[in-house]
Amino acid sequence: MAEYKIKKTNTDKDCEVTLEIEVKSEALNKLKDEAIKRIGESVKIDGFRPGNIPAKVILEKVGEYAIYEEATRMFIDTNFVTILQDSKHFPINQPNISITKLTPGEDAEIKIEFAVAPEIEVGDYKKIAKKQISEGKLPVEEVTDAEVDSVILNLQREIAHHEYHQNHTDHDHSHGELELAEVNDAFAQKVGPFQTVEEMKKAIHENLAANKAQREVEKRRIQLIDEVIEKSKIKYPEFLLKSEQAIMLEELKTDVAQHGQPFSEYLKMINKTEEQVKEERKEMADKRVKTQLVLSKIANEEKLKADQVAVDEQVAEILRTHVNADKDNVRMFVERFELNQLVWKLLEA
Repeated sequence: MAEYKIKKTNTDKDCEVTLEIEVKSEALNKLKDEAIKRIGESVKIDGFRPGNIPAKVILEKVGEYAIYEEATRMFIDTNFVTILQDSKHFPINQPNISITKLTPGEDAEIKIEFAVAPEIEVGDYKKIAKKQISEGKLPVEEVTDAEVDSVILNLQREIAHHEYHQNHTDHDHSHGELELAEVNDAFAQKVGPFQTVEEMKKAIHENLAANKAQREVEKRRIQLIDEVIEKSKIKYPEFLLKSEQAIMLEELKTDVAQHGQPFSEYLKMINKTEEQVKEERKEMADKRVKTQLVLSKIANEEKLKADQVAVDEQVAEILRTHVNADKDNVRMFVERFELNQLVWKLLEA
């Protein structure tokens, strides 16, 4: 007779499975002696050393229910993989296991809840990309003289602040209006590797133009991936959404910290809780999850592979500057980034 049976499999929620398992009392009875022995290794009873306590004394101390509970947990540990194989569902996260019914001498019932791999039917990304290319690139906004002048003005202010604080060690920040340096060749040489004002202006212009061009690339990519997502069928487990929301919250905390403000003060300023901030990012988190799922699916279908030499070099560089970073996580991040770039190269060809 089978030692257990899967009474019910619930897959009502997207990519989430709940298994209800019945474990036969005979199977638990077989484990009873071993369960008593295991409990005896940790329980403390006056007059006995752990691991040398008679079974009868242990039973009297902890009770029959505790023995059967331990036997049930031992059964789960031993048969967990087999149960999953029988169910034909395989988790991508840490399963939640609970004992839902337990009476000594009777069949036990357990519940196993876990997420399974996302289901993706990706839209015709090649057709969508081709259509976008045929429509032409988005026009890149021209860099104006006013924008170049604005950058130079910010540089003047930064230098003025820096020089003021170098010359004043009393930490007095109420310095009023600072005198800005004249924009001449000497100023350009102070700002960077330039000999003349014209060289400096040319470099600023080129940098602004490159930034605008990159923003247009990002806009075009957003339009493309939005349409691919719209034409795709995507199901994924809720824990991926919650994980992305948590990542976005940490990104916000880092950004706030870089501005020298404690996150608790930031929350008071906007009059919100962490949970409210996370909830506000739910829609964007959903978009980020779907975007990565689609890009990964395309990479898989196109059999794209990241250059491992390039990956190794980037991982080593990151670990040199972030010594406490987890190497496996860094590698996963770099490989995903490299694969994403290969997908974009394919779509934009």
